[in-house]
Amino acid sequence: MIDYHMHLENGPLTLEWLRRFWETAQKRGLSEIGISEHCHKFKEFYPMFAPLTQGTDSYPFMKEWIAKDFQLDLDHYVELLLAARQEGIPVKIGLELDYLPGTEDFVQELLQQYPFDYILGSVHVIGKWGFDYAPEVWADHDVNQAYREYYAVLASAVSSGLFDIAAHLDLIKVFGHQADCLFEEAVSLVLELMAQNNLSLELSSAGLRKPVKEIYPAEWILQRAAELDIPITFASDAHYPEDVGAAFDKLMSAAKRCGISKYSVYSKRQRNLKSINFELPAP
Repeated sequence: MIDYHMHLENGPLTLEWLRRFWETAQKRGLSEIGISEHCHKFKEFYPMFAPLTQGTDSYPFMKEWIAKDFQLDLDHYVELLLAARQEGIPVKIGLELDYLPGTEDFVQELLQQYPFDYILGSVHVIGKWGFDYAPEVWADHDVNQAYREYYAVLASAVSSGLFDIAAHLDLIKVFGHQADCLFEEAVSLVLELMAQNNLSLELSSAGLRKPVKEIYPAEWILQRAAELDIPITFASDAHYPEDVGAAFDKLMSAAKRCGISKYSVYSKRQRNLKSINFELPAP
């Protein structure tokens, strides 16, 4: 088993802090982990986010957040993960990369400078609105329109060539806001584009710890992915060591119910497919 989505941001970029994540992973029967820090933690990515703070259509909370973030050094991050490997920790070098339309060339050039094993693609921003910042930022926003725009941005994201894995695909539901319909056509288009571009689909337990109290993605989306032979990766989105591999028994059960049989592992941006062993005991 693997867990390819976790963040060190609530502690120091040190081997001691990273080792605590690996210790939990071992206790829960995982054989490999991937650290995928948010791109907005690193000063190198500031230029792609700066436009979100400009203009009369920018949001005060976005300006405040962006002014405080972007403090870490990407070289230091990669060096830490390489050092962890030298210590015998089976860790992959990942990154959770926000998709912001118009920044593709800048991002592609930056990514090529580092030995990433995989890139998680995520959409947290619609226009200049960071919809998952806090529940209160949804005030005065139309839920149906938010869903419509989210999946339109997501379709562009999975077609961009920037990503290996689509993270928390239906993140738009994070605070429990539900649209009047499932947007089945829009989601199906996203999945079809993922299949065409050889992206994997992240199956994540993180939503169980959020107000929505559901896994990402919903099982009807997972079933569609199975029909398109899209493989998955497993993810906890752990921000603390104790959440590594959390509720993976629920992820395994969902995968089995929905007909998912393959998961992906990555090395140097290359995907290798493996069969899911549903006989493994739950951690």
